[in-house]
Amino acid sequence: MQNALYAGVNAAALTSFNSDLTLNYDKTIAHCHYLLNNGCNSLAVLGTTSETNSLSVQERETLLERLASSGIAPAKMLPGTGACDIPTVVRLSRHAAKVGCPGVLVLPPFYYKSPSEEGLYQFYSALAGQLGDVVKLYFYNFPQQTTIPLSTDLIGRLLKYYPGVFQGIKDSSGDFANSLSYIEAFAAQGFEVYSGADATFARFMQAGGAGCITATTNIASSLTASIYRNYANDQGIAAQEKLSRLRSIVAMGDTIPVVKTLLAYHTQDPSWETLRPPLCALSSDSRQALIEEYRALLLQ
Repeated sequence: MQNALYAGVNAAALTSFNSDLTLNYDKTIAHCHYLLNNGCNSLAVLGTTSETNSLSVQERETLLERLASSGIAPAKMLPGTGACDIPTVVRLSRHAAKVGCPGVLVLPPFYYKSPSEEGLYQFYSALAGQLGDVVKLYFYNFPQQTTIPLSTDLIGRLLKYYPGVFQGIKDSSGDFANSLSYIEAFAAQGFEVYSGADATFARFMQAGGAGCITATTNIASSLTASIYRNYANDQGIAAQEKLSRLRSIVAMGDTIPVVKTLLAYHTQDPSWETLRPPLCALSSDSRQALIEEYRALLLQ
């Protein structure tokens, strides 16, 4: 799906923090520029990997503004605007549209567990009603984190009653069959499906996906870009095998501290290992084991 708004490789961009836990805007912005200059087509900013649910609304708005003023085209940013309340989602989405972003990525309301499908329909209907054609809405399916899966029935119902409002979905379920169900049900009508799973990216593209949005891309943007360009040939398959091995290394711990540790190692900048509580940096033993596995992969 080459004409998708965010077609290709999208890093779920990391956020840098200072030692006093304030947001390091300059370092975050520099990392985003690096990603765009090294294989990424666009960036999913202010998402899960960005530790966004540990940021204030003001921090979220300020970071997006500063990313745009730094020279990053707003059309290359898909900001997360998810929150548990409709007014905050609307505020952040309107702000993203004002900055110039064509789309926003919206989590389901994740505080209340096991909401009914009707409740989810009403939540997204309220967003559609208040945002209309202001900005394109992208669903964010991440049931391991939210405990709320987004079904094809729900999405189909919303697409029917709000045509032109909901543009696509990021599927972080890790279930290839689930991703494929979105593609088979909706891709023919221009609905963009993005993979959150590194290990099946080539297969996902072969099935008709629009691209990927992943945390591992922060440390493997060029490798992921090679898969996107070559997913149907031997070069892409070889790149996929290496990315799959890297993803198995990332799975040694919680994704955000692991990816931050590997970025700190790669850049020789230990400040990248700083996280906002309740997230914590890796223990020294876990960090050593992780780096040893990563070094071994780089030597292959």
